[in-house]
Amino acid sequence: MQKAPASLLLRRKKIIANNVVCYLYMLPWLAFLAVFTIYPFVHGMVMSLFNVTYRANDFIGLANFLELMRDHMFWNAIVATLKMCVIIIPGTVALSLWIAFTIHDRSRMLQSSAKIVFYLTSVVSQVALAIAWKFMFNPAYGLSATITDMLGIPRLDWLGSSDLAIPLVSALVITFAISQPIILFASALDGIPKHFHEVAQLEGATHRQQFLKVTLPLIRPTLTFVIVTATIGNLQVFVVPYLLTGGGPHYQTTTMLYMIYRNAFEFGRYGYAAAMGIVLFAIIALLVLIQYRLVNASEQY
Repeated sequence: MQKAPASLLLRRKKIIANNVVCYLYMLPWLAFLAVFTIYPFVHGMVMSLFNVTYRANDFIGLANFLELMRDHMFWNAIVATLKMCVIIIPGTVALSLWIAFTIHDRSRMLQSSAKIVFYLTSVVSQVALAIAWKFMFNPAYGLSATITDMLGIPRLDWLGSSDLAIPLVSALVITFAISQPIILFASALDGIPKHFHEVAQLEGATHRQQFLKVTLPLIRPTLTFVIVTATIGNLQVFVVPYLLTGGGPHYQTTTMLYMIYRNAFEFGRYGYAAAMGIVLFAIIALLVLIQYRLVNASEQY
């Protein structure tokens, strides 16, 4: 068997050395991932098989999951979370895409100013926004009460109404959820070669046809990313319903993550809460997989 040339061996050594350096640079991030993501996830899976409370730590197998199947409150939380997602995800995608399309082809200064203004909503704390909205929609002394009095119409109990609570919580989530998608969609629109639209105009395509047949297919990778990340984030809604409605009225805004929080930190049922977390993870993974298969495309710009 012939030996490899010295130049080839030297090249291989350089490649190995470069790879080692790359892995060393990645080591802090990999350590952080292992300690704060992988280990808690595995530990949560193990904990879901135990009856973990303040006083007990007994192995019970799949009993927590069987109890979940009979827990009407948990099924109610799943329905409430999905109702919010039905409003939040399409609303976030449609509104952010419309804003990005509106500021597209404007002056660079106007585009930059608009991006900064809309991105500020992601910098503002969700806690501060929830407290401000709770004050605004207070039926006794809030801004909404003042406006309804001026218009001469009855005051509405926005946060106490089963019909209004979910749309109100969803609207607040959308206000700070659109910031990143606006930046992403704006960048995707800037990356589309102009000759695609020029050819479509020469063919007599209307603005609506250009958007549906040219723009939308070319930004589909970005659209996929926005939909998937919005789904992952909004299936874990917690801060807004916790502060704005406290899960009410009549548990209408009690989300899955809120249920996990209550069982773990209010009721001390850590194993049961861990089982809920595993189910939530499975739901998120399933929905993301379905969305990715439906929306994903190979075109990238």
